[in-house]
Amino acid sequence: MKNIIKIVIITLIVSIPSVVVARTIEVPENIRVDITGTTKEITLSVRGPYKITTLQTGEVLEEGRTFFDRKITPSEYGINFGKEEFKIYAIKITPKNKPSIYMGKRLYRGSLEIIKTKDGSLRAINVLPLDDYLKGVLYHEVSHRWPMEAIKAQAIVSRTFALYQAQHNSKNDYYLNADVSSQVYGGVYAEKYRTNKAVEQTKNEVLLYRGKLLPAFFHATCGGKTEDSSRLWKVKMKPLMGITCRYCKNSPHFSWQTEIGLPDIEKKLTEKGHKISGLNSIRIKGRDSSGRVVSLRLRGKSGSITITAKDFRHIIGARIIKSTNFTVKIKGKTAYFIGRGWGHGVGMCQWGAFAMAKKRYSAYQIIRHYYPGAEIITLK
Repeated sequence: MKNIIKIVIITLIVSIPSVVVARTIEVPENIRVDITGTTKEITLSVRGPYKITTLQTGEVLEEGRTFFDRKITPSEYGINFGKEEFKIYAIKITPKNKPSIYMGKRLYRGSLEIIKTKDGSLRAINVLPLDDYLKGVLYHEVSHRWPMEAIKAQAIVSRTFALYQAQHNSKNDYYLNADVSSQVYGGVYAEKYRTNKAVEQTKNEVLLYRGKLLPAFFHATCGGKTEDSSRLWKVKMKPLMGITCRYCKNSPHFSWQTEIGLPDIEKKLTEKGHKISGLNSIRIKGRDSSGRVVSLRLRGKSGSITITAKDFRHIIGARIIKSTNFTVKIKGKTAYFIGRGWGHGVGMCQWGAFAMAKKRYSAYQIIRHYYPGAEIITLK
């Protein structure tokens, strides 16, 4: 199910000569993306010849030429595929012509695995080559109208991020989600000429640190300084320790403000197990070296709680509290937040990359700025 290819990689020579060092790393033949999450029903169409097999043994269960809007649901003993019941936990749908798998309004390349989970739900996993996956990602992560060097930088970073996640999730059914928790992936209809071109022009280029794939995190706007990854995920390495960014000042997300009713904050916190009632005070309890809030102390009529700014942001909503670099004031029953940046702040600042490309920096210079000490290499 998870074929592995050993690949020798050679250091990419950019602007100054580099020592060529041969290494061997293991990368997956295909990327595995969860495109549905857990669900009780999937509606699927395949336009063209297809084959349905068991996932483990490859035994053929069904062959045909086309089907439209087939309902797939979990059954007591397996998977209902339209009027047919397959008494197994997982099936694989392989079209002869690619792309030809439709789910809702989206078209996907590669094949599709439908897996019945332990809780009796279904999960659909798109299995496809890495660069086909990247072509469905870039449009959602950066504008296809941005300077080409910024798009190429994103292509290298997204490729590295995907391979890193594939390595670390190699024993799981899937490597990445199709949403912001990994990288936003939209299938074929997300492909654009310029983003596809960036993927092709950077083919096989990835980032390494000390001979291993870099966890190449990225975000929309840092607000002036990127974050040290060790403060969020206990990943401590030189390329992710944070740098000063002078380039994202013109980002639409450089500064932001929002207001939230205290009862709404209280409700969201309580729903996630942080019980507090009569919320009337929110105080910042320290900032880190990048200026981001470390934790918050919230007081109510019946006591108080302390919560990390990272957790608070995710509970309230990452589109509402755009970053943890903020101040907060309370007036009456409303909390007013004023902040900088959008995202977790680790790694490449996308709007900073945009501005650097506008100033004619290359994709490689952009990457070296945001990931100091990382190597840019080409898979061969």
